[in-house]
Amino acid sequence: MCVKVNASKLYEVYSFKDDHNHYFVTEYDRHLLLSNRGMNYMQEQPVNALSALNIGPVKAFNIMWTLYGGFDKVGAAKTDFKYFKRDLNKYISEFDAEMMIKQLLRKKQCMPNFSIEYIITEDGLRALFWADEDAKRNFSVFGAVSFNATYRRNKYKMMFVPFTGIDDHHLNVTLGAAIIGNETAETYSWLLKVFREAFGRAPPVIVTDQDPAMKKAIQDTWTESRHRLCMWHIMDKLTAKVGATICNSTDFKKRLCAIMWTDSILPEQFESGWATMILTLLIMSGCSQFIRSGYLDTGLLSRGVHVRAYTYLVLFRELEPFI
Repeated sequence: MCVKVNASKLYEVYSFKDDHNHYFVTEYDRHLLLSNRGMNYMQEQPVNALSALNIGPVKAFNIMWTLYGGFDKVGAAKTDFKYFKRDLNKYISEFDAEMMIKQLLRKKQCMPNFSIEYIITEDGLRALFWADEDAKRNFSVFGAVSFNATYRRNKYKMMFVPFTGIDDHHLNVTLGAAIIGNETAETYSWLLKVFREAFGRAPPVIVTDQDPAMKKAIQDTWTESRHRLCMWHIMDKLTAKVGATICNSTDFKKRLCAIMWTDSILPEQFESGWATMILTLLIMSGCSQFIRSGYLDTGLLSRGVHVRAYTYLVLFRELEPFI
C-alpha cells in the first residue's frame, strides 16, 4: 500500500495490493498465538500436583517443556500456567477449610486410628487438631511433650501449633498438630482436651513458654502433668532480668552454665549452686541490680517451674530450635 498527500492536504492511497508478501507469524512462533494456546487436562493436572510440592506455575512450566522436548510441544505459554494457578487459588480460597476437613475425614475412614477434631463458627474454621497412628505410637514410647504456637504469618491470621517430643536418638518426633485462631485459655483448654481424647492420657511432662493462657489451660485440663518452662525462653530473658553488664560477665556465664546446662545434677546440688552464685553476684553488684530485676522473688530462684527445669534439660536442649 502506497500513500501520498494530495492537493487538499489529505492522505490518499494511490497504490494497493491485497496479496500478503510475508507471513503473519513465523512457523517457529506460531504456537504462541492465542488461538493455538490452551490449558487442557494434561497441563492442568501437573500444575495442580506440583503445587502440592510447593512448586509454582513457572517452575511447573519449565519442567513440562523439558519433559515434552520444547516450548512448542507444551501447548500453552508460561502466562497460561500462571493464570490457571491464579484462578485455581481463587476458587479454592472460598472452600479451602472445607476441603481440608474433608481430606482429613477421608483419611480417618482409611485409618481408623487417625484423630481429627475441629471447631467451625459463622466466621469459618477457628480450630483444628489432627494426629495419625505414627504420632500416637511415638507418644506411647517417648511421652514428654512440648508445644508452642507460631506467629500469625499467613493470610488466615491463624497459628500453627505443633506437638513435639524427643526420641531415644535425641531427634524430634511429631506427636500431633493443630491450627488455632486465637491464644486464649479457652482455646488451649479445648486443644488439650482433644489431645487427651486422641491419645488416651495426658503426657507426664509438658514444656511450654511463659504464655499465661497456656499455663491456665494446663492447670485446668492436665492436672496430673508436670508443667515445665522451656530453657531457651528462660535464657533469652536473662539479659532483661539481670542486665547486660552481669549477663556479659564471663564468670557469671561459667557459673550459670555449670548448673543450668547439665543433665547430671541433683535437685539439691542445683539449688545449692544457684543460691551460691546469686549470693556472690549480689555482693559483686551491690545487690541493687538483682533486687530491681525481681529475680529474688519471681525469677529463676522461685520454687515453681523455673528452678525445676534441670529435670528435663536434655529434652529442652533438643527442643530449642523449635521453640
